[in-house]
Amino acid sequence: MDPSCPPFPQAPPLQLQPGLPGLELPTLDLERVVGGEDRAALVAACRDLGVFRVVNHGVPGELRGRLLELGQQLLGRDPFELKKARPGYFWGTAALQSLRVKEVNWLEGLHLDLVPASSSSSQVGDGGGEGWIRIRALMADYGDHMAYIARKLFDALAAELGLDTQQTASYLTERHGFLRLYRYPPCPSSASCLGMEPHTDSSVLSIILGQDHVGGLQMLRDGAWHDVAPAPGELLVSLGDMMTAISGGLYQSVRHRVLASRPSTERLSCCYFAFPQEDAVIEAPSGISSVYRPFSYREFREQVQADIKATGSKVGLSRFFTAASSTYVPPRIMMPAATRRAHGHTGHYWRRANSFIERTLLECRSGIRQS
Repeated sequence: MDPSCPPFPQAPPLQLQPGLPGLELPTLDLERVVGGEDRAALVAACRDLGVFRVVNHGVPGELRGRLLELGQQLLGRDPFELKKARPGYFWGTAALQSLRVKEVNWLEGLHLDLVPASSSSSQVGDGGGEGWIRIRALMADYGDHMAYIARKLFDALAAELGLDTQQTASYLTERHGFLRLYRYPPCPSSASCLGMEPHTDSSVLSIILGQDHVGGLQMLRDGAWHDVAPAPGELLVSLGDMMTAISGGLYQSVRHRVLASRPSTERLSCCYFAFPQEDAVIEAPSGISSVYRPFSYREFREQVQADIKATGSKVGLSRFFTAASSTYVPPRIMMPAATRRAHGHTGHYWRRANSFIERTLLECRSGIRQS
């Protein structure tokens, strides 16, 4: 038995739909997004897929490599019983573990809130030796790069949506974000569990750094799971539930999962999650008729935690549909014609967006959707 992992639970094989190869993701140049040249491509990626790759992002290759390499050494070297006592360490899905919900996801990781150093005394790096201190420093350095990228991407989307200055500032606050370094260790029975269960992120957006040569990430597209191939040097950006709500449903959060690693492989990734201020009231800008009622991020977070504790699963945005959109007549997204033309939204797009919302409503009513 691998001493870096807990005992493997006895579980029957999962009936997993296999992933389809070849999901083509848009690749955006960050500097061209900031300069405006790739702004239309950014909007198209957010409304059609909810996920895209980013190049020319400015994160040094040496920093990316050292972070993943040291994380792999520390997590794979120390016994599980020693690691689990360290601040910031978790086994399984952190959100479920914190609420004592039983699950069998085969992963472990380190959590780091991006707060000023003076208030982070109980985070990764306290005790455990020099390696743990260094990994925390690397994560903090990497987090600064992620906060910059998240701000530039969100500012571009905010401008396209017509958010005012106050909304733009409160809907994404870099220091309210956090980093998680994930290790998916070799799994004794990868057919009996997942690395991470299907879910959407609660964030505004998430930025994922993965190993150049190891796959396992899958995304749901048109009812089928698709493999997301590793892309050396690139970052993967996925929209979270808050971005869906901020856009009134125009941009969609992406449902994804991670397969358990095979017995001979393991996977490392580092994910940055950007969030609004706790008291920020999330609502779509004027001109967009949202399917969601206004709510604060604190209200959303507390509702998610209550649902997980009560049911073992996240329900998500369907809790916040407007009264009209929770009836049996699915809503239609409405926007003035001039605004649609200004944003380049074609009739095909509006049919697709409304179809997405109708499908979501039907899935929620039948109990098969867990956002």
